[in-house]
Amino acid sequence: MLGSQADIRSRALANGWITTDTLQNQLFTKTLNEDMRFRGVLEPVPDLRIELSAFRTRNLNYQTNFKYSPLTNEVENLSPITSGDYSISYFTLPTAFSKTTGINNTSAVFQKFLDNRSVVSQRLGRQNPNSTNVTNGFADGYSANDQDVLVSSFLAAYSGKDASSISTGSFPKIPIPNWQITYTGLNKLPFLTDLFDSFDMQHGYRSSYSVNGFNTLLRYSEANGAVNVRDANNDFLPYYQYAQITIFEQFVPLLGFSARFKNSMTGNFEYRQSRALSLSLSNSQLTQQNETAVVFGFGYHTSNFRFPFGLFQNLQLKNDMNFKLDFAIADNKTVVFRPDVQEADVSSGAKNITVRPSVNYVINQRFNLQLFYDSNITKPYTSQSFNTAFTNFGVNLKLLFQ
Repeated sequence: MLGSQADIRSRALANGWITTDTLQNQLFTKTLNEDMRFRGVLEPVPDLRIELSAFRTRNLNYQTNFKYSPLTNEVENLSPITSGDYSISYFTLPTAFSKTTGINNTSAVFQKFLDNRSVVSQRLGRQNPNSTNVTNGFADGYSANDQDVLVSSFLAAYSGKDASSISTGSFPKIPIPNWQITYTGLNKLPFLTDLFDSFDMQHGYRSSYSVNGFNTLLRYSEANGAVNVRDANNDFLPYYQYAQITIFEQFVPLLGFSARFKNSMTGNFEYRQSRALSLSLSNSQLTQQNETAVVFGFGYHTSNFRFPFGLFQNLQLKNDMNFKLDFAIADNKTVVFRPDVQEADVSSGAKNITVRPSVNYVINQRFNLQLFYDSNITKPYTSQSFNTAFTNFGVNLKLLFQ
């Protein structure tokens, strides 16, 4: 709290702390770790709780070889470079439910991203006086594969914003709140009061944007108030260069219910959805991983169990018995989109079904009996693997020592 962030190099020179030995190679390093997190809770009506959260993290590491140069007879900064990572809570809900269509897995959002490139390119060209003209819809120095063009076009398309008005920076500054909503008052409705002790509803949304492993370029320079140095493709160099950006979005869950019945039964249901978008800036290739899952759970507890359907009519189990059933259907698919290629490739993924019923019965204080069944069926989307089905079932008898 009371520490100084001042640059000590000028003070070190003034006090003669820097050696003039040309073999000195100790780097001057300065780091910045920034972690901003915001949380808030709203309860606009009874039993409704809305938790808002937002974050922004930034890690910067500046290094330079601060040493004496016999050529200039001065201490100089040699090869200064700044590297780091950046992550921020974001908002991509407008395109969260976009789907790939047809046998070619075409995506309207990805096509929007490609169309945005010329709009963003011309905006960047107008901001840079060193850009001279526009050719085939793209400004000089800002081609379709330029890093700054790709990032802004990508963020505009997948956040549902207009490419002509979105900020052209690669690092959004304002974190967008995510939310978690819980409503616990459904059991108070007149037609549900006699059935449930509790009936809760959940919904949550999270989205984040990340840039990892960026660094400054030694060749970067400016003239007329803007960058003027170009790369091998005749594009202007970015201030920070990096290989990939990522958007990760989750509904945790999109819709979920959990209930406790008055007859000791419990049940839960969830529909989950997530999306991971990774854009490679070296070849403009987008890898999109979509995952959906439907989860159902049922439980029942009794201490006075009788077999159904008239079986073993004279047998009544007096001890605690717990019955549990878990059922889930998951769908995971990874699709690779390439610019100016109509057909997208499915690189991996599978549909998966799991069924897991189990019964636990307390025979006495020393013995617990469990019957279980576990079935897992997987159907892949590609020929790299084959359909599989695994089934485990059995009986466990536990002896408790005291």
